[in-house]
Amino acid sequence: MSEKIEFIELRFPDLLGRLKAMVVPCKPADTIEEVAKDSALKSGTSCDGSSVTGLAKVESSDLRLEPDSTSLIELPFVAQRTAAVMCYIRERVAEGKSKEFFSLDSRGRLHKVCEEMLPGKMQLKVKVEPEFHFITPDGELYDEAGYADTYPQSPGMDFLLELASTLRNLGITPRVIHHEVGESQQEIELEFDDAKRMADNILLFKNLARSISRNQGLDVTFMPKPFEGSAGNGLHCHLQLWDGEKNLFGVDNKSKLSETAEMFIAGLLEHAPAITAIANPTINSYKRLVPHHEAPVYITWGWKNRTVLIRIPMFGPGNKAAIEFRSADSMTNPYLLFTALIAAGMDGVNRGLKPPDPRKEDIFSLTDKERKKLGIKMLPTTLEDSLDCLEKDTVICEAIGKDIIESFVRLKRDEWNKYTSQIVTDWEWEMYEDN
Repeated sequence: MSEKIEFIELRFPDLLGRLKAMVVPCKPADTIEEVAKDSALKSGTSCDGSSVTGLAKVESSDLRLEPDSTSLIELPFVAQRTAAVMCYIRERVAEGKSKEFFSLDSRGRLHKVCEEMLPGKMQLKVKVEPEFHFITPDGELYDEAGYADTYPQSPGMDFLLELASTLRNLGITPRVIHHEVGESQQEIELEFDDAKRMADNILLFKNLARSISRNQGLDVTFMPKPFEGSAGNGLHCHLQLWDGEKNLFGVDNKSKLSETAEMFIAGLLEHAPAITAIANPTINSYKRLVPHHEAPVYITWGWKNRTVLIRIPMFGPGNKAAIEFRSADSMTNPYLLFTALIAAGMDGVNRGLKPPDPRKEDIFSLTDKERKKLGIKMLPTTLEDSLDCLEKDTVICEAIGKDIIESFVRLKRDEWNKYTSQIVTDWEWEMYEDN
């Protein structure tokens, strides 16, 4: 077997945020730097969009993958040395390919929205907390450990450390590695990075987690609620809005939020129902988003308060200021999620919106009457409800784009209708078998 890099995986997301790839050969190379100069990287390859979920119709399916060389890496855990690169998607036309991003390219859409809504040196930086479960090949829990347990109580710690080391080697910075609250539940927090790169990193993280665990005879699941009665898996997103070297969410030499941060929060709160369809895009997502199980379901915000949708973690100097959006889960397409968060937050900034008063109390412990008096509303409680909210929100729909919205909503309504009208669950057997 060759000891040189001879292939490049041209990677791209489908509309649901799942990693796809086409593989092309390249000139045998000793280093990734040599691959970066290869003509195969510049030319990309064609793709049948009609065979990829949500990407194109069969009558207009000729697409072109255009590699983004800034994302080039060498893949670990493969028998044959292989490079990988994330791609933009362009539509094939008579003279070659369109100069515009394909209208159903969610990665391209995020890049376009960043250019339009975050001009100049502005950027949204994101830190994420992906939670997941190690499971056995039979789908059972791998361990009985709890929060912050380590080896030998947490037998998966070696896998976590191997995953963290691999991420570091690929230029992704793990911040905290630990066992989470639920049995067999894990978390590796990924340090702040530009939203465009973080979206790529999330797809790479999920792919590597599955690769490493399967090499060890295990598997992972990122399902929001994989086991009844156990902790759910979220994807908390910490957000910072930067302009060059300045964090616009902070105030110089003070541990307080800026007016910009509060307007951004107000935008997120106003558009939270629509964002939910993107942030929580599966039927299973709403089995995590229920009161009294730590996942946020009430549309409000507060300092250090883990019962609100948007939490403000404690920070010292202003350049550390951040806001934490807590409802998302890892079934989301991160490109669409960050597009929606930018659109919502910047709508709040551009319109000068003011958020309600921050809440200090345990929102879960309040009565419905008390929450109503305070004006605290709930997130949508089903996928169907969240899709209704999405279609009514012109700000989020315009940011994501008409074609993506129509394709996404169609796919998700089909999923909802199939689940409610066709699928027979174990619960139904238990509930009705003897009636």
